[in-house]
Amino acid sequence: MKDSDKIKDPLHSKIEKALIDEFYNETHEKVDKILMHSDKALEFKSKLDSTNIKMDVFNDDIFDFDINTLGIIEQGEAIRENRKDKTEFILFILVSFFILSIYALAIIIIGPKLLIISQIIILIIFPWIGMATMAIKRNGSET
Repeated sequence: MKDSDKIKDPLHSKIEKALIDEFYNETHEKVDKILMHSDKALEFKSKLDSTNIKMDVFNDDIFDFDINTLGIIEQGEAIRENRKDKTEFILFILVSFFILSIYALAIIIIGPKLLIISQIIILIIFPWIGMATMAIKRNGSET
């Protein structure tokens, strides 16, 4: 409000323009040196200098961060893999415990014949099924 109360004379605005031009090294007009060293001119020049100091803060590279985005992505993937491995391990333990519990209950209820029959199946039949499956996969991949 106090700036609007002042009515600037054309000579003062000419001095301000000349000081701004000098500040940006664009001296185009010649202004009387006595007027350039007047109180108003020196006050305006100090305002320009203070704004220059404030603007130098923005010129500094304060946002110079060394961010390794690939490393962050790899860390995230490693964390995801660790979680996945933990959940798979827990599920494996639970399913194994469940299957062995049912197997033990079946042996208790049906009798020891089930233990003998299941051991024969596990030791003799499963390896033959596994070898046949591997041979089929190998022949399928060769063609």
